[in-house]
Amino acid sequence: MRFISSVLLAVLLVGSSFSQSKPYPQPQTSSATGQPAPDFNLKDANGNSFTLSQQHGSWVLLYFYRGYW
Repeated sequence: MRFISSVLLAVLLVGSSFSQSKPYPQPQTSSATGQPAPDFNLKDANGNSFTLSQQHGSWVLLYFYRGYW
């Protein structure tokens, strides 16, 4: 019984440490929902140029990663 109580206590302590997360920072720009994305030019993994404006008429998924952890 004492072992089970110790395990439950440890689980509760570990679980509570995960629930106390840092607050996310406030956005630095206003929402651009529904607006066209600005044109950009990047190199892909093969060194080829990728320009957003050249993709006009095609489906393009832009994924923005916050990088906040």
